[in-house]
Amino acid sequence: MKRGLAFALVILLVAVVIRERRFRRAPRVYTLTSGRVDMCLACHRESPGRAHARGVVGCADCHLGDPLTVEKERAHRGMVKNPADLRLADRTCGRPECHPGYGRRVKKSLMATNRGIITTLRYYWGEIKDFGAEASVEALMKSGESSPALDYFRKLCGTCHLWLPREKLPGFLREKGGGCAACHLVPGKGPGKRPHPVLTRRIPVKNCARCHNRSGRIGLSYQGLYENEQYGAPIREGTFGAEELADGRFVSRIPPDVHYKAGMSCVDCHVQNETMGDGRSYAHLEESVEITCETCHGGDGKTRKGTRLSNLVRRNGKLYLRAKLTGKLLLIKPPDPVACRHRVHRRLACYACHDRRVPQCFGCHVRRDPRERQLDKLSFRKTAGLWEEFRSYMRLTRPTLGLYRNRVEILVPG
Repeated sequence: MKRGLAFALVILLVAVVIRERRFRRAPRVYTLTSGRVDMCLACHRESPGRAHARGVVGCADCHLGDPLTVEKERAHRGMVKNPADLRLADRTCGRPECHPGYGRRVKKSLMATNRGIITTLRYYWGEIKDFGAEASVEALMKSGESSPALDYFRKLCGTCHLWLPREKLPGFLREKGGGCAACHLVPGKGPGKRPHPVLTRRIPVKNCARCHNRSGRIGLSYQGLYENEQYGAPIREGTFGAEELADGRFVSRIPPDVHYKAGMSCVDCHVQNETMGDGRSYAHLEESVEITCETCHGGDGKTRKGTRLSNLVRRNGKLYLRAKLTGKLLLIKPPDPVACRHRVHRRLACYACHDRRVPQCFGCHVRRDPRERQLDKLSFRKTAGLWEEFRSYMRLTRPTLGLYRNRVEILVPG
């Protein structure tokens, strides 16, 4: 009996010694500037940028998991790769000590709901009678509801929204979606093959243009890109267009927007309440947009909803805009007192004159083949029905003008 007990104790002791020799202990207890323990820092050397600096914001604050152990399996239990996903935002980005309330606001934004796209599509396809009906991507993902218009949306439009899990879809679609990360994430720089991505408020145009490159092609035109006719038909000495987009469309270079040329990004003008939402659920884009040309050019620096642009600077009686990406001060030109302020032009939108050419897509139509199957981008399953888009021709020409709410605006078919 005693021999058996002694033998068992020896075996246990050997096992403890072997485990101890294999176990990698941290050289010390790692703490954040707040005093909280975060043992993730014992292994991870990555830094997600100054705003979420290593040692200030803990790894587990964003990625969850267990920060009190250095055992990999236990530490990574419950961990998430993308804490910016809207399904997690209330526990991560939107937690009380970080960005409280933002998760709720973003979930109601048009970039999350796609309400305008869904209701407009269903209205013109004769499926609903209310042009401002409630709708959201989140509801469609939960319910699985479908119809001819919704099936079209699910298969051809269902990737440009914040509820799409990042890296869920193949190819160029991998970088779309991901909640807050869809806009705020940029590639990291540093040692190693895969440096930690950086979270930033200085959002580059590239991030916006991942989605804003169809319909009116605003994301392309702003950068000086024009989508060629017939998606790459030979138009220049028997060759394809000069450049190819990630989705296979061919583009040519045209003069970029003057703001882009000056070094401005989309977020220099479009304020937070427009892009991230202000807590209201808007039916259409024009209800959400706050910025106008007059905010800077001849105005008091406030949007039509009263939000003041934080990057406007007045020096020596002149108004400047500080570009968020470069920090450069850009002189803002006042509007021409005759051409812009004359009473005969009082109903003209600024861009009705200043946008000399816009891309226009004519003859667009779609076809559905019920015999084939196609990936539903909301359920991530292939279902019956293959949608294909066609068009007659694409032109870069003077825009068509029309009246909208008693104001002369540009009308862009596409």
